[in-house]
Amino acid sequence: MGLVSVSDLTIKNPASYINLDSLMVNFEVSMYGLYSKLSEKNLDEEIVTANTNSASLGHISFAFPITPWLKSCFGLTPHSNMGYNVFRTQTTDSNNIGSEWLNNQGQGGLNQVFLGFAVGTSRISAGANINYQFGSFVRNAQLLFLDTVLHVPLTTELSKFLEVAGFFVDFGVRYRQPLSNRYQLGFGVTYTPKYSLNATRNQLELSTMREINIIDTIYATNAQKGTLQMPDMYTFGLSFERLNRWVVGAEYSIVNFKNYREYGHAEQNLSNAQMFRLGMELKGRRLNNNFMNRLSYRFGYHYGRSHVDFHDSELTQYGVSFGFGMPVRRSQSRVDFAIEFGRKGNINSGQIQDNYGRIIIGISAFDRWFMRPKFD
Repeated sequence: MGLVSVSDLTIKNPASYINLDSLMVNFEVSMYGLYSKLSEKNLDEEIVTANTNSASLGHISFAFPITPWLKSCFGLTPHSNMGYNVFRTQTTDSNNIGSEWLNNQGQGGLNQVFLGFAVGTSRISAGANINYQFGSFVRNAQLLFLDTVLHVPLTTELSKFLEVAGFFVDFGVRYRQPLSNRYQLGFGVTYTPKYSLNATRNQLELSTMREINIIDTIYATNAQKGTLQMPDMYTFGLSFERLNRWVVGAEYSIVNFKNYREYGHAEQNLSNAQMFRLGMELKGRRLNNNFMNRLSYRFGYHYGRSHVDFHDSELTQYGVSFGFGMPVRRSQSRVDFAIEFGRKGNINSGQIQDNYGRIIIGISAFDRWFMRPKFD
């Protein structure tokens, strides 16, 4: 819900940098741990499962004022990540192919460093991030035919390594409308235009019968230059707030993955991703003597569809989250904690179902750097 807040900083909307006090700087860092339980029905309609665990940096950023109407922020954040290892065995009666064994593996991801600026006032502001995105992906696929004339397994192997890097810009605006001394509305919009990443690709496709030392190269490329055309993205947010008490908000985003191109070719089974989010925060009272009353409590729900179509059906996802912010005494700094539970895919639709849990921990530290002391 960072986009729709009119009083916090968030790298999701660069216009929010204007919320930083002109005499203060802000340092933020977050990390998360992820647990996933993957489920799928095999050919016998039996449910098979696999568990995965991972941990990663959420983001790191540093925001500072330049003038009362110009603020800046820079940092590092992951953009996407990929990791899978899927085995599948099936028997094909047509053309006497017989038993097949398929293994797909993939890993990698994109990271980005950014430098952003925001101009405006506490009521209306606009901002932009200049981003440098970089990363690599490795994909391997093996198709093993177990029943051959020579009674020797025949394997088709495809390996692809892709390395990418490039610049892009995203924009944001933010506006708040006071309704009275107690209430206000907040609006936020972000936009990321389509952009291109320079890419280098290595591919190798082999047909092998390793038991009798037969290896045939079907296709190979080395250091092939090209581009990835990345999709454009829009996000719209709205919030309603009672000052210093609570805030509720909604957010809708769409990513046009149908515009994605890899070396000029459109990927199959891609569609536009959409996500709708609802959230609420009960704000704590920093000066209250009761520790529980000083905490800020946050609740969230999201529902949407992924950018991947699976077996000609939409891959939907939903989840709920709960968290709290713990203020640090005698400062504006805080420690944030959140936990999220969700599901991607539906096993009853022939899809791989991912039931996941995520734990997020963040620190937001504020400090005054631009006040001249009265006493040495």
